[in-house]
Amino acid sequence: MRFQSSLSAAALMVALAVLPAFSPSLAVADEGGAKKVEVSGVLEAVQAREIATDTEHLGALKIKRLVDHGTVVSKDQPLVWFETEDVDKKIKEAETAFRLSQLSLEAAEFAHEQAIATAEIERSKAERSIAKARQDHENFMSFDRDRQVASAEFDIKNAKASLENATEEFEQLEQMYKEDDLTEESEEIVLKRAKQAVENAQFRLEGVEVASERAITQTLPNTVASQEEALVMAEMAYEKAMREFAAAAEKREIEITKARDAFHEEEKKLAELHEERSRVVLSSPIDGIALHGKLTRGRIGDKPSQLEKGTAVAGNQVVMTVVDPSRLQVRLDLNESQLATIHEGDSCTVKFPGMPELTARGEVSSVGIVPFAGSKYDCVVKLRGVKKRSGLQPLMSCTLTFEPEGDDDNEDEKEGDDQEDGESAAE
Repeated sequence: MRFQSSLSAAALMVALAVLPAFSPSLAVADEGGAKKVEVSGVLEAVQAREIATDTEHLGALKIKRLVDHGTVVSKDQPLVWFETEDVDKKIKEAETAFRLSQLSLEAAEFAHEQAIATAEIERSKAERSIAKARQDHENFMSFDRDRQVASAEFDIKNAKASLENATEEFEQLEQMYKEDDLTEESEEIVLKRAKQAVENAQFRLEGVEVASERAITQTLPNTVASQEEALVMAEMAYEKAMREFAAAAEKREIEITKARDAFHEEEKKLAELHEERSRVVLSSPIDGIALHGKLTRGRIGDKPSQLEKGTAVAGNQVVMTVVDPSRLQVRLDLNESQLATIHEGDSCTVKFPGMPELTARGEVSSVGIVPFAGSKYDCVVKLRGVKKRSGLQPLMSCTLTFEPEGDDDNEDEKEGDDQEDGESAAE
């Protein structure tokens, strides 16, 4: 559907002129004892679409150009154009940050693989070390300990045998030389040496007995204790190494996950920046009238919009609102005392200060059950009996008169009104 700019602009000017006079107050008039309730409202487009920047990363954008307030627009028609110089600069910075993040991730992935390989080597070394410690302990306890005892005892036995042999040889020589009446000088030398051999064997035996006794009673117990301690220390070192391997592996996974998340965050940010870059021109999602700023309950702000070329618009700020004037309804603010008077389904007469010759019928379609602010309750009234091309536009103020119960219009008029339910004020 297309709209005529002249009709829209004229009607919109009328609406803006009368809107400040809007008051939600309730008036009561006496007519022959019956009370009529009058409430002020505003015409609201059933379909209204807000146009927002929706820029999370780009931040504030400067307006390059925008359509005038009150312009009749078509669906997909551009409404706002933003400057792109700062946007492109931010995207360039994001691309650089993304590339650096990519390089950091590649380095982190390589270091991660190297760390895993190194950890496997260190784990194998730890496995071999504990295996050797266990084997050394097993060898000592099963063989070496008894072997040391046997060696000490064998040393004593061997020393005793050497002493016995030397003593026996000396005694035989001495007996042989005693049978000769004449002892030669050479025989004396042989006897002297044999005697020295006996003394040496005796001395060696004494030393071997002391050394063997010490080896069995002192050295061997200390060696056994050392072997036990060595095995315990090796077990503790192995357990510590295994714990450190596990902690290091978990830490590596956390660090590489963190690096990957940082990369994906930069990747996502860059993609979102490009997506936001594509929205530097905002278009209308529907046919209708473009209004600067945000509407609140069908009403425009009291102060004129400050949007113009060069204005900075924050992210997610509503820049424009496009309203479809083809379907209108009345928005009311009721106070708590009016809830007992106005109910869903009630009928009323609607008059428009900007178009005093026009009268419409209305029916309450909803009444809020909780206040939307303070003690104010929302109320929506559907228009009935309004002909097309009536000239009504969104933002126009109106006065609604509710008849007392039992003083309704005749049924024929009501049925005729129902046949035109949903018809609009402008095409």
